[in-house]
Amino acid sequence: MLAQARFGFVCCVAAALAQAACLPKDTRPPPAEVHMTATPSPATKSGSFDTADGWSITLDQVLLVLGRASLDGDRCSTYSEAGYTRVLTLVGAPDAQKISDSYGLGQCDFGFGLNNAEADSVLGVGATSHDLDVLRTAGKDPYGTLRGTSMLVRGTANKGKLTEAFNWAFRDRARYQECTNTVDGVAVRGLSLGQNQQEYVDIVLHAEALFRTSLDPAVDTLGFDIIASADLLLGNHDGEVTLEELRQLPLSSLELGGAFDPGDAGAPTWLTLQDYVYQGAATTVARFRDTGQCTLRSNNTRGD
Repeated sequence: MLAQARFGFVCCVAAALAQAACLPKDTRPPPAEVHMTATPSPATKSGSFDTADGWSITLDQVLLVLGRASLDGDRCSTYSEAGYTRVLTLVGAPDAQKISDSYGLGQCDFGFGLNNAEADSVLGVGATSHDLDVLRTAGKDPYGTLRGTSMLVRGTANKGKLTEAFNWAFRDRARYQECTNTVDGVAVRGLSLGQNQQEYVDIVLHAEALFRTSLDPAVDTLGFDIIASADLLLGNHDGEVTLEELRQLPLSSLELGGAFDPGDAGAPTWLTLQDYVYQGAATTVARFRDTGQCTLRSNNTRGD
């Protein structure tokens, strides 16, 4: 039996070597390696920041699922893309932790996704299997879709004697495409990839963007008065403001200002503060190279 086992092993090895010898050699030039990383903004990393209207906000937990980097375009030769996602816990997280590596040559558009967690999602620094289980637990989003969570933000806001908790699960997905960054005053779209080049793309994650009073990139004012009023004035006044309570505030009655350009997704119809936070502000959390802009395609991320 032992001799037969050894003979079988030798045969398998020989067959594998023979098959490898028959494979054609890759004669393409060596590609560039694109390293995608993620960094929490200073406010997100510290888990503490103040708003312009006098609230002190503490982030107890921010979980987010990021990945599925792509290299696209007619002038881009894609060797391989990273089709997986990584679970990130952002409060206290290190800067520039790895998300994935992709390979390509030429002038390439860069894309990535804010996704729902999957069974094979990789755990980032500090993330746990329990975090993955929480994110994979299916539930309905405010618009009736049953799926897991792409971003979970939990914390409290304090102003004088007032305390409002929030525990928001965002189940929508977003695809960021055709990303552009401004370099020396010039808009540069995508990545110019040469042979054997090492290119780094950092996605900066601003959880505090959920509290922005405008979606205009030039306006970065944070506020919580209006959000708190959804519980204090219109909700059940239990000290926790929910996404459902935000639905009771019509945008037509608020002076939010600004505009959000959803790119090729078409102009959305936002009627309530819930729409504004869930479909607008949530998509501005992830920023290409911190100050860059991407075409956004929400809730339809290449089948993920």
